[in-house]
Amino acid sequence: MKTAIQTICLFFSLMTSAWTGSASERTPIGFDNIQIEGDLQKRILRNFDRLESPRYQPIENTGCLPDPSYTWPGDMEGRTILSLAMLQQAVDREAKYLQQTMDLLPSRMNDLGYFGKNYFPKCDEQQLSGHGWYLRGLCELYVDRQDPKVKKMIEDVVDNLVVPTQGKHKVYPIDPATRAKGKGSYSGEVAGVEGIWRLSTDVGCDFIFMDGVIHAADVLDREDLYPIIDEMVARFLDVDLVAIEAQTHATLTGLRGLIRYAAMTGNLNLIGEAEKRFNLYVREGSTENHMNYNWFGRPTHTEPCAFIDAFMVATQLWQVTGKTSYLEESHKIYFNGLGHGQRKNGGFGLENCSGHEDSFLKIDCPEAWWCCTMRGSEGLVKAAEYSFLKSGNTLILPFFNDATVTFNGGVLKISTAYPYEGAVTVKIENAPRAGTALAFFKPSWAAQTAVALNGKAVSITEKDHFISVNPTLKVGDTLVYSFKQEPYLTDTHNIHTIQGYQKVYQGPLLLGAMGKNEMTLPEKPKLIWNAASKSVVVNPDNVTLTPINDVIDNMYDRQTYKRQVLWKK
Repeated sequence: MKTAIQTICLFFSLMTSAWTGSASERTPIGFDNIQIEGDLQKRILRNFDRLESPRYQPIENTGCLPDPSYTWPGDMEGRTILSLAMLQQAVDREAKYLQQTMDLLPSRMNDLGYFGKNYFPKCDEQQLSGHGWYLRGLCELYVDRQDPKVKKMIEDVVDNLVVPTQGKHKVYPIDPATRAKGKGSYSGEVAGVEGIWRLSTDVGCDFIFMDGVIHAADVLDREDLYPIIDEMVARFLDVDLVAIEAQTHATLTGLRGLIRYAAMTGNLNLIGEAEKRFNLYVREGSTENHMNYNWFGRPTHTEPCAFIDAFMVATQLWQVTGKTSYLEESHKIYFNGLGHGQRKNGGFGLENCSGHEDSFLKIDCPEAWWCCTMRGSEGLVKAAEYSFLKSGNTLILPFFNDATVTFNGGVLKISTAYPYEGAVTVKIENAPRAGTALAFFKPSWAAQTAVALNGKAVSITEKDHFISVNPTLKVGDTLVYSFKQEPYLTDTHNIHTIQGYQKVYQGPLLLGAMGKNEMTLPEKPKLIWNAASKSVVVNPDNVTLTPINDVIDNMYDRQTYKRQVLWKK
């Protein structure tokens, strides 16, 4: 059975790596070898707790199992299964209510094994989109547990819902004049009928279905689905995302599908197409704190579902292309997007689109429990998985998180002061085999890099923004990778952001200040990082700025939370 990771790795082997050897060697070491700790562990466990609260328990007509007549059949069910299936892979804990949820599902389906009405020969975009998440959840669960009953559930959806759509995606309406632009709120709604299509205000969500179909084709090894996928991909590439005001979430989910499908087929052109659209998203659909506009051209609110996909797409594009600008964007999305979007209860909520109307970041919706809290699980789990990759005998750290890692026969205890400061400590609890090397990411904001073994400097090799070392390691050794981070000013990145403003960062961390009224920074400010308080003092005015990724430790009031993140030049 090929997993998605194995399939993508096969594709990587076709390309020249910006690391060493082929990119097929730059693959995750697997959750069995990672015991995540520290802040990321706290975030995962808090999210896990939320997904086992009464709202998500398998009780009829509540939470993830709403009244069967709801207009997104399969959506909440699929997202919840996906969330729980991934969470229990990442930490040593079984999802308490997952099996009960699975047992309850058949009674809620139609005779064909999927949710909602049989609209054939028409297509309901929201039904298809919901089943994109349902397929993805089933696929993740099947790859992990190899339950033949789950495989049969995937096959039922594929044969009875996916296959009958062949030929219909070619006429999926993408003319801006036919779409309900300017409509829709937090949750999409059916906006009307165009030809054979019942359309959603979440413009483009047919491409969420595409992502699920691609995943299912990969897991089931069903090449007979490729003609259907090809027509969806062709339609996706034909869309003028800005003109149609496509939902950024649907767009980014589609990009994840493109990357997976490129791996399955060896079609390298799809990576270039994914790059074009991701770069468009950063330029026109990403907020100044690395969240998202819910629709291109409509900065009404953010949606964690979207920037979680953006985090995954950016990381995968780095893996494929070796362009570290994507990896740096991943760091910023993780700390300022996911880090700010996750609430104290472990769920995920919505913000205003920072930079659109003013210089402030505000909380728009305390928690989008119906979608984003579940997708937040995938983002956090992927953050753990992406933290430790391998290339032959080299352990690669593209991100820095506390963890105990098993690699090449050794056990390594990793702790870090990042993102606040540039320090990663590796303690050897069990010595790895001879020839084991470590490679640490060196982002553009890092300076004065060094590696010390038991307090003594060791020789390093710098290549493609990674610092690598291969000293002989024994039990009790301590290896420290260090680099200097200084606070810095940078321009805004979205072309639609209010003009004449700039931002302040410490490493990947966007800094801001709480307050009702807009403040200004002094001319030619002197920025001083205070490690003890994790803040920056701006002199000579003595203004204090703090990172915005602290929401999980603070239950801010929606009405009063107002943090300035942009500063007039």
